[in-house]
Amino acid sequence: MITAVPRGRPMDARVDDAVVAATTLLLAEHGYGALTTSAIARRAGVSTASLYRRWATKEELVASAARTIVADYLSGDDTGSLDGDLTALLGHKITALSGDLGIVLKSLVGQAAHDPAIAEIIEREIVGATETHIAAILDRAMARGEIQPGYNAQDAAKLAIALVTTPLLLRADGPAAVARLVPAHLAAAIRATLPTAI
Repeated sequence: MITAVPRGRPMDARVDDAVVAATTLLLAEHGYGALTTSAIARRAGVSTASLYRRWATKEELVASAARTIVADYLSGDDTGSLDGDLTALLGHKITALSGDLGIVLKSLVGQAAHDPAIAEIIEREIVGATETHIAAILDRAMARGEIQPGYNAQDAAKLAIALVTTPLLLRADGPAAVARLVPAHLAAAIRATLPTAI
């Protein structure tokens, strides 16, 4: 029996990680408008050919960076209660927003206003991932008997995102404003979207 030998060298995960990290850092330092694939390749220490073997466009690179930084704050903490899980999620998010995520998010939101591709990345990689995570939190709460079935995870997630992004984007002190204004209201706001027992 003849076993086929794969052509070329296998992809190196270290290159992927270096390129995504370089994309995130350059977004944080200079914003989306100044982001180029050649600058990403230089910062990552790889050739542009290596970059294009993995990502066909700059937008695909930005999507990978968004996916990675969102994963940093979407923790799987199970504290045993809905309020505890939401508080843990918010704590992770505030920590992340105080770093590169906050700067990158501001840059991408500004670009999304006139760039449908970036708007779609935000919807899929940031909003979509947050919806999935909040749905898991609500599923656990329902399994514990804390809430009734029939909730809309999308509504809850969009409310949570709005509570966080409004002070982040509109106040000069961004992440500090989120930490000061949101924790006291997040759980109550999410509960307001949930069905009540008859």
